[in-house]
Amino acid sequence: MTQIYFMSPPSRGWALRGRANFRSQHAAEVDARAARREWLTFAEAIESLGGTVVALMPPTDALTGMPYAAECGHVVTAGGTTRFLLPNMAAEHRRAERVHWEQLAEKMKLSPTDIGSGTWEAQGDVALFGGVTLLFYGGRTDHVGMENAARFFDGEVLKLQIREPAFHGNMALLPLPAVDRLLVCKEVMADASFEALRRRFGSERLLAVSEDEIRNYATNGLPIGDIWLAPHLVPERVKSLVLKAGMNVKLLTMRELCEKAGGASRCLVSIADIAESSVHIPPECRLEAVRTVIQNEDGWA
Repeated sequence: MTQIYFMSPPSRGWALRGRANFRSQHAAEVDARAARREWLTFAEAIESLGGTVVALMPPTDALTGMPYAAECGHVVTAGGTTRFLLPNMAAEHRRAERVHWEQLAEKMKLSPTDIGSGTWEAQGDVALFGGVTLLFYGGRTDHVGMENAARFFDGEVLKLQIREPAFHGNMALLPLPAVDRLLVCKEVMADASFEALRRRFGSERLLAVSEDEIRNYATNGLPIGDIWLAPHLVPERVKSLVLKAGMNVKLLTMRELCEKAGGASRCLVSIADIAESSVHIPPECRLEAVRTVIQNEDGWA
């Protein structure tokens, strides 16, 4: 199996338009060229660690949320069928993204699938740990959307309620499978949900982070094997916690994508475990092709 990372670079005219989170709401204007460099550095780091990036160039400057591809969909294999579950986005300015990801899924023969009613922000509210699928609601994903998505998952599913400022589950909790630990912010989880998590996995596997720390993206690093690709904003205590657990930490400068726009390394990808030989990756979506486009458009080598 290959880990495929669905991604989308910022467009040449990328700007903060929706300003729909606590970082972007009052942030200074972004530098699109700098953001594209940050994105490319991150994508190259993923491929250097063995991942395969599938990058969809944004069709218009208006789709400013597309770089945060955790919400593009979620690939699931259940009942012998592999599907690309399409999102129902909460923010109006992001809803037009769906059709472009659906078209890519069709090209890749991934059976794009509508989950039905409700708001569901895809892999932003899905995590996998210890053979269990964790589905989140209460931030941007609502209970109806979560329940409708849950129908497409085989095996054990744990449904967890979160609250702001964790607008997605990937801000409340992050699996670190290489060291069999979970970074968890109890403060942004419903009491019953945290207790269900503790009972299922045991207190010793839960590494506690605070609400203040998740505002600095404590749970938004991207683990690949024993490497944690984390944004530069991550607090020192959390870095030490992750290092002590047995991970190696690689910090990435994300002043535009994270510090201003409010989404970090885990938000920038939707991960799928797929046999690469079983799907068709359009040549224009390979990282080397997208890198050339960005370099030519921005005039740097």
